[in-house]
Amino acid sequence: MDLGVAASIRTKQISGEFIEGRVNQWLEENADTEVIDIKFAASATHEDWATDALIIYRKGN
Repeated sequence: MDLGVAASIRTKQISGEFIEGRVNQWLEENADTEVIDIKFAASATHEDWATDALIIYRKGN
């Protein structure tokens, strides 16, 4: 895969407790994007927890 010029690469961050549905919704709404990668992360304290997704993509024509 040729990544091309850095200026053509964009990101979308989705945060919250249950993000799977929101990630899928974004992907459906942006079907013309070329997804390069999706990074998932989770964090927790003794009182709270959250998950994050970083979608790295190139917008289609």
